[in-house]
Amino acid sequence: MRDKFRARTVDSSDSTRGPETDEALRRDAEARETAWRAEMLARFRREKASPDFIYAFEKTGNFVNSENRDDWSAKELKGWDRLLQEYHRRTAMEGRVIDLCFRLHHESGRSAIGRQRRFAASEFGIAVLSAHEQGISSFAVEQIFRESWLDVVVRRSRAADSEWDPTDHHRFDYVDRASVRNVLNQLRDDLPEQRPPVSTSAAVEKLIAKIEAARATDGSWFGKPPAPGEEGERENAVVIDEIHHAIFHCEQEGVPEDVIESMLLRSWIRMLIFNEREDERIFHILDKYWEQVHATFQIRMAGYSGLRVQ
Repeated sequence: MRDKFRARTVDSSDSTRGPETDEALRRDAEARETAWRAEMLARFRREKASPDFIYAFEKTGNFVNSENRDDWSAKELKGWDRLLQEYHRRTAMEGRVIDLCFRLHHESGRSAIGRQRRFAASEFGIAVLSAHEQGISSFAVEQIFRESWLDVVVRRSRAADSEWDPTDHHRFDYVDRASVRNVLNQLRDDLPEQRPPVSTSAAVEKLIAKIEAARATDGSWFGKPPAPGEEGERENAVVIDEIHHAIFHCEQEGVPEDVIESMLLRSWIRMLIFNEREDERIFHILDKYWEQVHATFQIRMAGYSGLRVQ
């Protein structure tokens, strides 16, 4: 019964075949196995299979459910269940690290604006947690944070009754995104603590150690590119929904648009540091000087937002 769930291999017991034929058959079998796995993964994602199931399938090429458990040996079932548990342990660990990553560690005082920033940062952290738990890659999360931030920035220059459309992939064609990215590169060079020696507090060093340990784990979610064809409209739609729920909650709590915009920018940079495998200290230095970082981006984006920069 299991054969109908697995790619069939070619019998190589025929002694009349030469090594070249055997090698060709082996490559053919591997290619068919790879194609079969890709087809099954696409099917599981279309059917919204649970992420732990997908994780175990990717590791083994098998899939076990309540209807076919009797077709697997005790050893195979034990290995399958171990992978499900491994996935949940990893998700819990990475979830705790995501929470640490999105906290505001350099926010001073307990002012109203400070509370609003912390609320927005927390809401966007929750959105990332939800996307992570659904198996969405960190690259999809980064992309939608960048686009959500740009949407808020350019919304100020739109007509009052116009609506933004996240499915319009050409809505930022007039924005020079390369120069926006270069602002971050310049900031990294200009901030005083970017120049050696880099100094951080003991508490921040402890936090950095936890984040870097999680990022270094084999197969970590942090900065792991999606497989070819894995990211699609469904994955992007999930992240859009999560982030815009977070924005809605912020608006309900009276968080001003400029604070939302600032924390969306921070969230995009946070994800960018993960995905580009940058030194974790870079983000904490940028975060420490966030007022300067945000002001620099505001100046760069003033032409797109309609803001007057003093």
